[in-house]
Amino acid sequence: MSQSSWDKILGDDSPHTGGRHISTTEILDRGRVAFDRSHWGEAFAQLSAADRDTALAPEDLERLAVAAHLVGEDEASAATWERAHRQLLDRGEVVAAVRSAFWLTFGLLNRGEMARAGGWLARGQRLLDDHQLDCVERGYLLLPVATRTMKSGDPWSAYDTFGRAAEVGVRFGEPDLVTLGRLGQGTSLVRVGRTAEGLTLLDEAMIAVVTEEVSAVVAGKVYCGVILACQEVFDLRRAHEWAAA
Repeated sequence: MSQSSWDKILGDDSPHTGGRHISTTEILDRGRVAFDRSHWGEAFAQLSAADRDTALAPEDLERLAVAAHLVGEDEASAATWERAHRQLLDRGEVVAAVRSAFWLTFGLLNRGEMARAGGWLARGQRLLDDHQLDCVERGYLLLPVATRTMKSGDPWSAYDTFGRAAEVGVRFGEPDLVTLGRLGQGTSLVRVGRTAEGLTLLDEAMIAVVTEEVSAVVAGKVYCGVILACQEVFDLRRAHEWAAA
């Protein structure tokens, strides 16, 4: 999107439009509010503007990375997750840094950047191993492993790995992880021809979306995955029903 388009989102009183001067703190607050309200375009514009004036803290970098992803600014999202990761490591927050590495890996895999994604996945796993951490992030890091296994043509092994990820999510009470695990398991079963069982798991994943139990990024991933699976098995009725929901 062009700068003029983002200026319109920022509003007439933004520093970029020649109106009254507003502080970086006010711009940042606007970005946080827009993020909380799921106004992704405005959140991206406001947080980006604040970041141009002063380097954002990791918590706000995470918001900016998510907003960038949701408005299709994938490279900006990746660069922002990298910054958040480095800052969190500098603060000694290893678990949060690994979470940033996961979301970076997640985005890179979706874009087909397998080598770069593999490097970030390896870094996240090494950090957890070096610090001997038992945390929900171990489950998240199983998801890219399962995805690569699926892409290599071994859906049964992928099914098992997705299942292990979902179990970690259940143990730590993490709906995003459980739902992504169920999505992967359902997709794996569809790929091996166990369509009815697979679609049941995909329906379960979609329930978490329509009841707003998961984050916006996960909701988008699950919705796209379920619709694609329905198209693969020509279940247009199910696709239309979930699209309406």
